[in-house]
Amino acid sequence: MYGPRIALWCAAAVSFTLIWLIFQSDEPNHAMAYFLFAVGIVCPGLGEAYAVRRRQRDWYRRRFASFDELRMSVNASALRQIREEKGLWDAIHELKREYPLLPVGEAAKLIKGL
Repeated sequence: MYGPRIALWCAAAVSFTLIWLIFQSDEPNHAMAYFLFAVGIVCPGLGEAYAVRRRQRDWYRRRFASFDELRMSVNASALRQIREEKGLWDAIHELKREYPLLPVGEAAKLIKGL
């Protein structure tokens, strides 16, 4: 679980170190520095997004043995009514209010299937 996250944070640290080394040279390559700066900003965000998705996926697998078990645990008629009256996203939001760690893809799949 921590491997990709640590690798992305290390990539960010290496990119900022390389930026520092680039600007220590006599003729710094600004294009390379800009690219490394972008890498240094994006990589930690990707690492944290990976951690959140992994936590949601692990919670879902521990909580529900199958998609049908999730379907049986919700109030289908209430969610169907919200979907028909207010729309798909409001129904997904209501389901996420009940199960905050439920992945959005699984919530959308359930609401569309009702």
